[in-house]
Amino acid sequence: MLGRYHNLLGELLTGVFIVFWFLISFLINSGSIETLVLPFTDTFELVSFLVFLPHGVRVIAVYLLGWRAVLPLFIAHLMLYQLFEKMPPSEVHLPLALVGALCPLIAFELLRACDFSSYYRRNAPASMPNAIGTPLLAGILAAIFNGLLTLAFFMATGNPVATLTFLLGYFIGDLLGISLILGALITLRRLDNLLKKDQNNS
Repeated sequence: MLGRYHNLLGELLTGVFIVFWFLISFLINSGSIETLVLPFTDTFELVSFLVFLPHGVRVIAVYLLGWRAVLPLFIAHLMLYQLFEKMPPSEVHLPLALVGALCPLIAFELLRACDFSSYYRRNAPASMPNAIGTPLLAGILAAIFNGLLTLAFFMATGNPVATLTFLLGYFIGDLLGISLILGALITLRRLDNLLKKDQNNS
């Protein structure tokens, strides 16, 4: 019984961790990148032209946790729409949150169906290590799915921003977001390896 409660607590803390980093990553967008992009785009379209770091967070979360990351990501999207300005209309909050949470899972499952070792493996064999290309490819696929479905929902509600330019903005923002997150993780991993190597040599 104690082990069960321990597992539930671990799942809860993991979910809180995902929500926290999702919101923090968007805060970084709205606090820095937004000021650079603002003069070049309309207020509402600004959302789609950000270097959308939260896409990197949701892809990495699903890469590490699979379907267990979907609910925290769904909650994180809903919280995002309530806590920040310049968000989509309220009538599309629920479907867009669902799309944002599910698109990475769909992308990874598609890769798995194509015989890719899509998800992170804790004890991956040396002959088939966890490769950075898999989450990057899943991130690209998820960005395509997310952009198309988001555009479809806006077109269904008659929103005037539902254009190909808007779709391109979503795709570029998601793509740059996953690239920056993966780049940061690779850098941190290499720094950690260098520090360990220096400690072993000293």
